[in-house]
Amino acid sequence: MTQRVSNIIFNTCFALNCLLLFFAAFENRLVLPAWLQVVGRMHPLFLHFPITLFVLYIFWALFVEKRSRHHDAAGYFGNWLLLFSAFTASLTALMGLFLSRENEYDADALLWHKWAGILVSLISCVWYAYREEIKKFNWLKTPTAILSLVVILIAGHQGAGITHGRDFVFAPMMPEQQPEKVLFEDAQVYAHMVKPILQSKCISCHNTSKAKGKLVMETEEMLLKGGKDGKLWDSTAENYGLLLQRVHLPLESKKHMPPKGKPQLTQQEIQILYGWIKHNADFDIKVIELPEEDTLRQIAHILFNTIESDDYEFAAADEKKIKKLNTTYRVVYPLAAASPALGVEFFSAQAYTPAQLKELLAVKEQVVSLNLNKMPVKDEELKTIGQFSNLRKLNLSFTNITGSTLSELRKLSELKQLSLSGTTVKEHDILSLSSLPGLSHLYIWNTPLQNASIEKLKQSLKGIVVESGYTGDTTILKLPPPILQNEEQVIRKSLVLKLKNYINGVNIHYTLDGTEPDSVKSPKYNDNIVLDSNVTVKAKAFKQGWISSDVMENRFFKAGQQPDSVINVLPPDAQYKGDGAQTLTDLVKGEVNNIRSGKWLGYRSKFETLFVFNSPARLSSVTLSTLIDIGGYIMPPTSIEVWGGDERGKLKLLNRITPKQPLKAQPAYLLPYEVSFKPAEIKYLKVIATPLPKLPVWHPGKGDKGWIFVDEVFIN
Repeated sequence: MTQRVSNIIFNTCFALNCLLLFFAAFENRLVLPAWLQVVGRMHPLFLHFPITLFVLYIFWALFVEKRSRHHDAAGYFGNWLLLFSAFTASLTALMGLFLSRENEYDADALLWHKWAGILVSLISCVWYAYREEIKKFNWLKTPTAILSLVVILIAGHQGAGITHGRDFVFAPMMPEQQPEKVLFEDAQVYAHMVKPILQSKCISCHNTSKAKGKLVMETEEMLLKGGKDGKLWDSTAENYGLLLQRVHLPLESKKHMPPKGKPQLTQQEIQILYGWIKHNADFDIKVIELPEEDTLRQIAHILFNTIESDDYEFAAADEKKIKKLNTTYRVVYPLAAASPALGVEFFSAQAYTPAQLKELLAVKEQVVSLNLNKMPVKDEELKTIGQFSNLRKLNLSFTNITGSTLSELRKLSELKQLSLSGTTVKEHDILSLSSLPGLSHLYIWNTPLQNASIEKLKQSLKGIVVESGYTGDTTILKLPPPILQNEEQVIRKSLVLKLKNYINGVNIHYTLDGTEPDSVKSPKYNDNIVLDSNVTVKAKAFKQGWISSDVMENRFFKAGQQPDSVINVLPPDAQYKGDGAQTLTDLVKGEVNNIRSGKWLGYRSKFETLFVFNSPARLSSVTLSTLIDIGGYIMPPTSIEVWGGDERGKLKLLNRITPKQPLKAQPAYLLPYEVSFKPAEIKYLKVIATPLPKLPVWHPGKGDKGWIFVDEVFIN
């Protein structure tokens, strides 16, 4: 009976291999009915069986079978293992051949995988047929086993490449490709914002090896070509075309992209695609060319560092040294809070001396921006400037340089922006800068250079934006804003406000009521200002003869009373669950540009959280600290309700507010909502916030549901 069963299985296996070879020979004429397409699509489910069984048999035959004390039993087990390997291999290979006839796969990419799979099926079948002969000769068994393993590895590697992308199997052994690091000033919308999204979320299914829907997204030409359903975008259409339409379909929809089970696009990524298509899907446009209020540009400010805010690895200069270098006509200041990078500006041509420039060598490693506009700088002083190894921005506009020593700047490997406007530099002097690896912007307005020379420079200086229409009048008499030295944002009991400005003789005026500070009505800052409640601090620097600074703004939150326990009645979204309910009372604020930091709880359904006090507490307000990121679909709640009482099941509505909804896109920001109510003794306090059910018509995701993001709830 056992022999009869094994004969039936082998004969079936032999027949399947004959059928497999026949179909492979006449593959181009093969037309599959729907039920065979279904069989073909089961190939990924079955392919693991022959691989596992065949590899197991190979090691069994090489290392176990001959050494077993129970030789007959071992041979019996090995025969059945090989037979099932051959049968499942032939069946899986036939399924794979059926699957390969679907149009989404590239024939060239399938070639190696298809024939390696067929070869695995044939080798296993032949090995079973001649198993006894092969057992007798080790010189035959070992090469057969090695050949089988090699063919299995090739078939598996090629199959993984088709399914998961090229080099999927060996990817862990290969050097990890780091994304190109660019600054905001150099970023291109497509290359640095759109293309990374397509590579991470789309190309695994839309490549030359596996072109679902006949769509390949690997090159610009292929993106423009589209797929079997037409072009990917149409900036004149109401929904901007197929790509955004598929992205916004419900996750359960068959045509939703990416398909369910694959990594989904984030709201920010959708916003990037929308903004790019809205700008006519321009492959060459730079971020810096977009209008200031453009949403794409605002998102780029989050994604990319600027020269001022870049992550510099060098150490910060000694604060006493910086203070010593600051004079009435020379200002040395940090380019960003907590950054070691320094900016330097000179303000009086009469007071300028080359010695003042040399004095800055004490902080030459930290100087990133140097403004010498309208200073009497001469050619020989470029040798000093060439020692500022981390210099990124250099303004030599309207100085006395002729360009004869411009080659000294070739030492500045980090230099990105150079202004030579209003000088007498010549074409051949400027061409000496072509070797600067990082230079991206060159300003030569109001120079003796003729149009022909300017055009030649634009052609010769590849990758460098040559601006010949620059005004050149870049004298900066505007004060830098005050620096907030308080690291904490949450006031536990009280907090002394610490503000500073590096320019001598500056007066700082501030407000605590949200109004714009001025030098007349607003109080002058001193070291004795104590904060002990929820407050928005705005501060501005003033000095006679200077333009007042921009406003420094920061919100402080009163910690208030801590509940004994916190219960998320309705859980947050699994992607943004932080540390659970404790996230709301840990007194750690979330960042505007990092919603995945673990400091935020994100809700697309209702926010409902219960705060429990073991003993009744006298309470009068609740402050919900939220994030508003319109581009990320994170909107104000439609309502916030506060309920309280002594019994959990008998809570009363204490107050309800209806937050105002924004009317247009704007950069992300933090926004607290304070709900006040009549003071009462409360043991159970419940806060409910309802998300926006439908995004407004002006929003690119109109009709979609909004999110609520909360990092803290302050109870007072």
